[in-house]
Amino acid sequence: MADLALARKVLQTEAAAILALIPRVDERFDRAIDMLHACRGRVILTGMGKSGIICRKIAATLTSTGTASQFLHPSLRRIVKPVVEIMASLPSVVLGFLAGLWLAPLLERVLPSLLVMVFVFPPVIVLAGLLWERVMRRFGPRVPPGAEVFFFAVALALSGGGCLGLAPVLERSVLHGTFPSWLLETFGVRYDQRNAIVVGLAMGFAVIPIIFAIAEDAFSNVPRNLVSGSLALGASRWQTVTRVVLPTASPGIFAAIMVGFGRAVGETMIVLMATGNTPIMDVSPFDGFRTLSANIAVEIPEAPEGGTLYRTIFLAALLLFALTFAVNTVAELVRQRLRRKYSAL
Repeated sequence: MADLALARKVLQTEAAAILALIPRVDERFDRAIDMLHACRGRVILTGMGKSGIICRKIAATLTSTGTASQFLHPSLRRIVKPVVEIMASLPSVVLGFLAGLWLAPLLERVLPSLLVMVFVFPPVIVLAGLLWERVMRRFGPRVPPGAEVFFFAVALALSGGGCLGLAPVLERSVLHGTFPSWLLETFGVRYDQRNAIVVGLAMGFAVIPIIFAIAEDAFSNVPRNLVSGSLALGASRWQTVTRVVLPTASPGIFAAIMVGFGRAVGETMIVLMATGNTPIMDVSPFDGFRTLSANIAVEIPEAPEGGTLYRTIFLAALLLFALTFAVNTVAELVRQRLRRKYSAL
């Protein structure tokens, strides 16, 4: 009986020691999970930055088509604007599906050609403009209005087709293989098929209609007496646009770009389907990434209520709200300042 009591006492002592260790282990585990999610948070913010910057560059570059209100013939303007606005009706799921299954493999094959187009298109546009000026001097009255659009479209299509045709020759003679293998051997950078460039193109396609519509309205709302007065004083059409129309419409253009940026930051399905939602903290555009909104959509079904992951997801949602609220507030302040600056024109 004495041995049984001694054994029971020893077991009680060991059980008490084990129970005393459980809170420490649980605390250390929670700390490790918190550190992991903190690291993931930096990855998510990096991904959001890559996504927003790439999309904003593409969309802001194409926002220059808002000058259609100043240069396009009214008949073409009535066609272009509705077509661009119809793009906004495409669901994000459809764009993400096309980007992940069609655009990503295509971009892997033609990316060298696209990089060549960046250097080929500017001189082609300049040469086409000079040639069109000669055509207008010779056949001006007989050229139908809006023909310059088709002329430039044909020039860009021919130059783009030439770049695509030179892609195999470029890979054999310059890269000595495929572009992903050359990138890995030369720079040590891996090419992920679903990367930030794919997302930038897809989200640029989703954001362009919003930016175009708001910027077009800003251009159209410029008082006609300012444009007519500038042209009457001897300014050219281009000088009128750059020195009168653009400054006057700058509050609306800035608001359009910031609205598009907010749309890109909050995008979920395109990023989720086109990047693989990979938690990689890297500034390389050839890698995937993870954003706050996509992280919330993926992790919330697996988060136990009241757990560390559950609280971290709500923190991510709060951070996303604070980020978009801060960006929109700063954008509104800048827009109001620009409006006060140019309201005297």
